[in-house]
Amino acid sequence: MTKRDVRRGAIRRGATALAVWWLWMPLGALLVWVVKHAVFGGFGQQDQSYVLLIGQELFPHGGVVDATPLFWIWAAVGLLGTVWAVAYVAEDSGAGSGGLRVRLALAVALLAVAGSLVRAGTGLWDDDKDAGRYYATATVLDVPAGGTGTPRSVLPVTEHARKGDGGRCDLVGTADVPACVKTEPMPDFDFEARTASYAAATTALTNSAGLTSGVHLMGHSLHYLPDASQGAGVWTAVLDGSGEQPMEGIAVWDGRANTVATCAFGGDHAFGRAFAGTGANSLRNLLAERFPGLVYSDQDIWGYCDGPDPRTAQPVVVVSVARQIGWMQRTVLEPAGVLVLRGSADGRPGLTYREQVAPGDLPGAVYPASVVRAQIHEVQWLGGRGAKDDRGFGYAHTSAATNAGNPGEFLLRSKTDGHLYYVTPLVPRESSSQLVVAFAVLQADRAGGGLNDLHVYVRGDDSPSVNLDVLASRMVSYMAQQTSITISAGQGGALQEIVPFGRDMWRGFVDFNGQTQDFIDLSGDATVKPNLVALSGSITAPGGQPSPAPTPTTSATAAPTPTGQAPAPAAGCGGDPAQLTTGQLAACVAELSRALQGRVQESSTPRP
Repeated sequence: MTKRDVRRGAIRRGATALAVWWLWMPLGALLVWVVKHAVFGGFGQQDQSYVLLIGQELFPHGGVVDATPLFWIWAAVGLLGTVWAVAYVAEDSGAGSGGLRVRLALAVALLAVAGSLVRAGTGLWDDDKDAGRYYATATVLDVPAGGTGTPRSVLPVTEHARKGDGGRCDLVGTADVPACVKTEPMPDFDFEARTASYAAATTALTNSAGLTSGVHLMGHSLHYLPDASQGAGVWTAVLDGSGEQPMEGIAVWDGRANTVATCAFGGDHAFGRAFAGTGANSLRNLLAERFPGLVYSDQDIWGYCDGPDPRTAQPVVVVSVARQIGWMQRTVLEPAGVLVLRGSADGRPGLTYREQVAPGDLPGAVYPASVVRAQIHEVQWLGGRGAKDDRGFGYAHTSAATNAGNPGEFLLRSKTDGHLYYVTPLVPRESSSQLVVAFAVLQADRAGGGLNDLHVYVRGDDSPSVNLDVLASRMVSYMAQQTSITISAGQGGALQEIVPFGRDMWRGFVDFNGQTQDFIDLSGDATVKPNLVALSGSITAPGGQPSPAPTPTTSATAAPTPTGQAPAPAAGCGGDPAQLTTGQLAACVAELSRALQGRVQESSTPRP
């Protein structure tokens, strides 16, 4: 055998090994796709999820340009195998590693390995920050102009900021994540108050809706739909089927009555699919097949009854959707409109995709709440990595016990402009403080054209302090003072949820046996007389006897009026508590709560 034959054999074996080394993984991935696409072609989720996974983990932009760090790690491993193959061929062919061509090939391969590792390293380091960069383009920090100066919670962004354009941004951050700061106080949205808590709505709709076996209330579809007139909002949820049982309809509860109304699919508005359906009954597979580029979270599914009377109204299911797009070396979610689902005479779901949705087109939120939560989370990057990691900049949802099950993204209607907004009270990130230092507000009744602006209205350091735990204590004390009933707060307690509304007002819901029986309205600065409203006559403590409903200090729909501090009992609060009546003791507890709030406010004010 000649040297040429030996060399050719070595090259042939090396090329074969190199082809197997590079192609086994892509061919395996292609085979998986063929199986999912051909064998499971009728199951749209299989096909859609795999394509989205490949984009998310390897090719955000559909090719090797700005591929993910995982792809570059794979490329580096492949190139190391190439280095080995070149060295093997050189030795096996007798040429050795000292030849110019061999050295050049090895040098190129090693440089490519180094470049791939650098690309992977920078991608891994910037991956989380790139998400912050994307959402930062639609985030505005609104700070008050007057008072004691720039709020301390936003200093990591503003202390090194430069002057902006004076339009959208008065200041622009200098970190490598774009930050926009506007000198503007929070507008007077005058949000309408809700009629019942999320926990009570869950209990009412779960226990009282659904007439067919195999039908269950879809928990994450529970939504509050505000109405134009105060106090007329309703809670709705999707009554979803399972297995071969199709969806039943939409359950509606007004927050007051003991009964739940339902608008059901049937007749000319039949609906033959269900989100939890299997096989040909799966609505998720149908949506994935028809709209493979759209994704959604269960919390972005809601429904309503299209008509004045739920018993004869047409049920409609709305899905706020997003689209996975490439951004830098990763993927992010971009709001992409809504899917509107209606019934038909033959039971086939009527699916309408609306990429653009204007305010008033639909009665609920058309902007995905899941995207809102991501936008709030990524606010922490506005000061750059140093401010985030070293100074703990950012804002978080409250961890107050009363709001543990529903801490934010409250859908509220503004009486000022009539729009729907997601409203979230925020506390400092990486802090034990439960003082509300900002409100995140985003318009929810408009979708299309990318991200909606998230406004983070930062409260001034000299603003009246608001602490949800202190508010809960004041509400418990006032309830005891007015009714002689002592309630507890938080999970398992009667005081379940505290939601902002009006002008610096907060409403807490008192739930007994899973039903909202009363609500208490308080002002954050304790300058407005509390308002206790019984929704159904007498107030019954858990395991106790009914007590007469208190006469509300104001009507259930009117805003409480400012008043002075409640008088202390004649016996005084410094004496023996055993000598005080129940009402006097409750008044003392309320007085101590106000004093504690004043000290919290005083401690939060910067010293000169």
